[in-house]
Amino acid sequence: MKKLISVIAPMYNEQSLVQEYCRRTLEVLRQIQDYRHEIILVNDGSNDGTYDEMLRVHDLNPNEIGIISLSRNFGLEGAVNAGLRLTQGDIVVVMDADLQDPPELIPEMLRKIIDGADIVTASRAHRKHDSLWKRFSAWVYYKTLDKLSGKLKLERNAANFRMLTRRALTQLLELPESNKVFRVIVPYIGMKTASIEYDRDARFAGETKYNFAKMLRYALDSLAGISIEPLTAALYTIPAAIFVLVIALLGFIFSSASLWQAAWTVIFFCSFLAVLVLIVACLTGLYAGQIILEAKHRPISIIYSYIPANSLQEAE
Repeated sequence: MKKLISVIAPMYNEQSLVQEYCRRTLEVLRQIQDYRHEIILVNDGSNDGTYDEMLRVHDLNPNEIGIISLSRNFGLEGAVNAGLRLTQGDIVVVMDADLQDPPELIPEMLRKIIDGADIVTASRAHRKHDSLWKRFSAWVYYKTLDKLSGKLKLERNAANFRMLTRRALTQLLELPESNKVFRVIVPYIGMKTASIEYDRDARFAGETKYNFAKMLRYALDSLAGISIEPLTAALYTIPAAIFVLVIALLGFIFSSASLWQAAWTVIFFCSFLAVLVLIVACLTGLYAGQIILEAKHRPISIIYSYIPANSLQEAE
């Protein structure tokens, strides 16, 4: 029997994207002659007509499209994980459904797998469609993770658009933690990795669901999930605090300035020390929160229903 390529597409309130995404992706998959294929659409608790659109495309393509519906909105990582848990694919593709990740790259990624890679990562060659703020925040995100990731090296400008073999997926699913940021845990498992660059298109329709608060939460989850290097780096605040405190005391004792000016100098340096303490406390709280979440052993997402592609049922 031919090997199966599974494409996992998480969606949250993407009613206007479902049909076009499935049309373009199926057009690409149907051209790959030596493999069976399926698209797994993951409804991440949408409250618009996304699920109804999924049912329509499934009815039109029952042998090629499956649908997972989550019990509520769990976020991108929960939706991706649900697809990874249920897929039967020998080769698995995870990609955004807004068509900024072009499905036309799948054959090129597959060739890398055939050549011996376990993982293929697609990295953006540029961000010309992103706003100045988006480009700056992305630069800070990847730069920070790179500096604090320890021995783990992350691909710059690589998000969730990746292809994995079943061997790589098995290792990924065996990771026990709840905080599974896909773009972090894939590099963690190592294995032979190939990469390609692509020009990311503008969004086909709709608006991004990631506001500043969600982006910040995602960045913090990535940071806490990647290593404990931030806690180690926090130790460097101790000599910095001591140095600043000594300077403040010497300035207060030997300064020829007025008592009022010296007092303001001390207040400034004390405020600086308080900021350092606050940063360390926030980092500690971040990791403590992760420990609490992991100790509860709650699933990253809950699957409410699953409609597999008919071809998979027939194969069984």
